[in-house]
Amino acid sequence: MKFRYTRRIFRPNFSKLSFKVFLLLMLLFWFFSFNLWSAEIFKDSFTEGKAQLQWMFFPHYFLDNLEAVKDPTAPEGDRGIGILTNSKVGGFAALSYAITPEVSDFYLEAMVYCPVSEGDKGPLVGLAFLIDPIEGRFYRFVCDFNKKSPSLNLAYVGKDTRHFPVYLKFWKETDISNQFPKESGWQKMGLRVKKGKAIFYWNDRKLEGVLDVSRIKKGLVGIYTNFVGGLGKAEAKVDYFLLEILK
Repeated sequence: MKFRYTRRIFRPNFSKLSFKVFLLLMLLFWFFSFNLWSAEIFKDSFTEGKAQLQWMFFPHYFLDNLEAVKDPTAPEGDRGIGILTNSKVGGFAALSYAITPEVSDFYLEAMVYCPVSEGDKGPLVGLAFLIDPIEGRFYRFVCDFNKKSPSLNLAYVGKDTRHFPVYLKFWKETDISNQFPKESGWQKMGLRVKKGKAIFYWNDRKLEGVLDVSRIKKGLVGIYTNFVGGLGKAEAKVDYFLLEILK
């Protein structure tokens, strides 16, 4: 008796319903994978005093630019921070921005060293966003902790205002349950911009209000400092600078 060998080829036996489910799962996997892989994040930790991003001075101010320096007390623990001063011409504002794509919908956060002034005058520091270096305008979200009237505040600044701030919002100590620091130190500041509207964060706590920032459609992000109440030295220290472009 002879046996005849027949080679069988395995063919998955999908019903119409199971095939549709399989196809849907594959599409969902592709969708979430694409969105995860396509997320654009730009970060600078200034590790060991070396910047991961390129930084540029704001051309409508003086030539002060952010520099990476070694600092064993860096909040990230990597022995490096970024520093921006107004030392070129003391007493005026300084602004430095990261070289990234221009953004319109984004999330920005950083650890910022917020100084607490002993008197009514002193430095303010914070985040600058929607920076337009061509037209010379931007928004800035800063901590201004003078003794007279400490606040977090948001303002628009531009050539069209002769570089004077147009204040859009003040957050007083009572607005965040008396959580302003009594001594200078590191604080986390953040903001999210979507379709011309912005919300702001202080140490991961969402601040009151949704603010209109549609005067500038897109721009860059960076660090800002200034001395308020006269001429004086201002210095902004930053660590863990992170920009995420929102889809």
